[in-house]
Amino acid sequence: MHSNCTPQMWPTLDERVQGVVFVLTSAFCFGLLPIFARLAYSQGVLVNELLFTRFVLGFVFIGILLLLSRTLVKPGRKDLLMLVGLGSIGYFLQSFLYFRAIVTISVSIAELILYTYPALVTLSAYLLGWEKTSAKIVFSVALSLSGLVLVADPSFQSLSSGELLALGAAITYTLYIVISTRVLQRVKGEVAAFYVMGSAALSFAFLGMFTGTLRYRWTPEGWLWVVMVSVVCTAIAVTLFFRGIALIGSSRSSLISLFEPTTTVFFAYLIFGESLTTFQWLGAAMILMGAAIAALTRIQ
Repeated sequence: MHSNCTPQMWPTLDERVQGVVFVLTSAFCFGLLPIFARLAYSQGVLVNELLFTRFVLGFVFIGILLLLSRTLVKPGRKDLLMLVGLGSIGYFLQSFLYFRAIVTISVSIAELILYTYPALVTLSAYLLGWEKTSAKIVFSVALSLSGLVLVADPSFQSLSSGELLALGAAITYTLYIVISTRVLQRVKGEVAAFYVMGSAALSFAFLGMFTGTLRYRWTPEGWLWVVMVSVVCTAIAVTLFFRGIALIGSSRSSLISLFEPTTTVFFAYLIFGESLTTFQWLGAAMILMGAAIAALTRIQ
């Protein structure tokens, strides 16, 4: 969840350094998310079980932090309904599509396809009239989408079902960010995350009841990876990201968050032996450059 509200000038040096460290650490944690998910799958954890547990534990963890800091508040009726919708539909769909994608395709490819969303968000802001068009916007979108073609389909044949799922996750996440931007101008980030996670957990609970996919026949190692996904890659990552935004702004935070897909690709190679072709490396560079240009455009 991102906001277009950014500071007009840099904060003090200490706050700047602290904010950068928060966002870098958050990006590192988010980058490990598909790695831990794939390890959980190897221990018999189902996609819906993982996501339901992830959001429940994340919801509880952030709720405790908000209670301890006495910042847990109930948003206005309109904002509350919006957050519930974002969680129960938007974040639910994005998470489901992405985590289904990494069942069938490499986590590196899925993460890079997902990371076309910064350029898609920038394009959406232009189409909605929130930002004026510029050569940088056109270039960033064209670069990211061209990179997407090279990463997802370097042989220029049909996309696989997993790649289509990852692309669907990128589009859904774009819509989620665009809609949530307005709410986050009125609701604090951690508070919004609390209600979004709770709503997403309910959606996965209903899905589990109707499909019988909440069995919990896991090994102890399976529980370890699910807890890592829920606490490290969700609750801690989200909290640090919003703390970083408060110090250095969302646009600069988005730029620094490019460390996330880099982390995923590195650990996917280290743990699973995944590697990219020459064309895919070129596509990855184009996607990340497009995301960087999109973030820089918002800073200026």
